[in-house]
Amino acid sequence: MSIGKDPGAPVALYEILQAAGEPELIDREVPPGAALLELGCGAGRITHPLVALGRQVVAVDFDADMLAHVRGAETVLSRIEDLRLGRTFGGVVLMSNLVNTRDDAQRAALLASCQRHVEPGGVVLIERYDPNSGIDTTPTETRRFGLTIRVTDIRREGPLLFWTIEYDAGDRGTWSFRLEGARVLSDDETVAALAAAGLRLERWLDERRRWLAASPRIREDARRIREREELA
Repeated sequence: MSIGKDPGAPVALYEILQAAGEPELIDREVPPGAALLELGCGAGRITHPLVALGRQVVAVDFDADMLAHVRGAETVLSRIEDLRLGRTFGGVVLMSNLVNTRDDAQRAALLASCQRHVEPGGVVLIERYDPNSGIDTTPTETRRFGLTIRVTDIRREGPLLFWTIEYDAGDRGTWSFRLEGARVLSDDETVAALAAAGLRLERWLDERRRWLAASPRIREDARRIREREELA
């Protein structure tokens, strides 16, 4: 549900959302000069700053209205799960907590798409919900992404997360959405899901472990071979 000046028009929300440090994190973690594949780019909130940082970006989204707002990047209209570009990238980015779908098969398909599009020496960067999300049910109000965000009606049922989030942009509009049962993944579940998709956790990128860097297993296999050769 959406309320305010632009009812039923989430593109209008995505147009005004600002980056909050994500482009710099991505640029820091991806090898210099490597091309980026951004999965689920929306209206270009992260795409445009990455382009400004000098990155070559291929931006993927299933919504043509979103892609129409992306500038400076190659755009691809596709579901992430169905994407098969026939080429690989030094960096693959899966943001917006998409990995927290409660559909296990969909999560596996999202990670498989990351795996088949990352080159052997590349990195996959994934954003997920903090494993402790929803345990504290106190409503919050923060200033982020260039607007005010309020989270209320918070509930955690086992691994499932429920809450209402409101984006208040003042006279530009207010939007409210209900999250109904996102699957909060533990660290062990995350590592297992990566492994099943042929990916290996390299490291957590922040204290809350909301961001992680993974590599294709072929890189791990090559490292093991090299270590065995050094010990021989």
